[in-house]
Order: sequence, then structure tokens, then C-alpha cells
Amino acid sequence: MIALWQRHRLVVLLAVALFTLDQATKAVVVQTLAMGRSWPADGYFRITHIGNSGSAFGLFDGQNLVLTIASVLGIGVLLLFYRSHRNPSLLVRLSLGLMLAGASGNLVDRLVRGYVTDFIDIGPWYIFNVADASLVTGVIILAVTIVRAEPARAPAEPEPPEQLGAGEPVDAAEPPTHDQPAA
Repeated sequence: MIALWQRHRLVVLLAVALFTLDQATKAVVVQTLAMGRSWPADGYFRITHIGNSGSAFGLFDGQNLVLTIASVLGIGVLLLFYRSHRNPSLLVRLSLGLMLAGASGNLVDRLVRGYVTDFIDIGPWYIFNVADASLVTGVIILAVTIVRAEPARAPAEPEPPEQLGAGEPVDAAEPPTHDQPAA
């Protein structure tokens, strides 16, 4: 049990810490700011309380059930991906912790509220939350890790055919016939 904890503690601690931060910040926004309101009222950086029934960038609006199922499947795929790595690198573990926290945070919102609470409002960007930032950061780290991974080595070149007697290679394409003398 201790060995299991040692091996996975970064992923677990990061996922739990960011999940907790995500849920705590959403709770503060829900308790202190009415839906659709911003604090401050204007400016480049604001806290704006919205309910998002879609996914990132305003896609799939109103598709909460489909996105809930996709979240559950996504978490399963992340766990299978992680489990398939015998000795995952630090960056793979970091990216997995970030993505698990983000997917879990938004999944809880969908199950409890029927939508995701978003509130980080920066200029022209879509309004997002800690879970969204965790997911995007985790995906970027994983993508960079995969792209920078050492490519698989090509198989070794085959050995040249054995040489016969006078140094002439065997020509497998034209075996000697009865009409031709053998070399």
C-alpha cells in the first residue's frame, strides 16, 4: 500500500488540491455574486458569474447529459492511459493530475447544478474556471511531452547476403539453370 502511494502521490495530491481549489472558488462565486453579475463591473480582469451548460469555447450549449457522459468516459480514458505507462515521467504524471482535477471539477458541477460555474473573465476570452485552466494546461503539457518524446528506433539493417567463393554475391533472383554453368 505504501509503495502504491509513493508511486502515485503526485497525481493524487495535485488532482485533490486543484479539485478542492476549483470547488471552493466556485462556491465563493455562487454565494457572493449573482448570476450574470461581474466584479468589478467593468475592466479587463473581472469575476463574472455565469452558468455554462456547454463545453469549452461555448461549444455544445445545452448538451449537459452528453457532456456528463463524455466527462465520465474521459476520466476513464485518462486513468487507462496512465495505467498503460509502466513508469510515467514527471510531466505525464503532472499532466494527468491536472486533467483529472479539471474533468472531475466540471463533472461535479454538471451532476450537482446541471451546468458548470464559470467566473474568470479576462478581456475577450471566454469566461472559464480553475477546472478549465487545469484541463487546458494538462493537455498542453501532455501534447508537448508526446511531441518531444524520443522517436522509436527503426529496426536494424538486414545483414548482406553471404559471399560465395570468388567474392561474387549469390543472386537469388536468377538461380543457375541446366544451360548455365554454376559459378
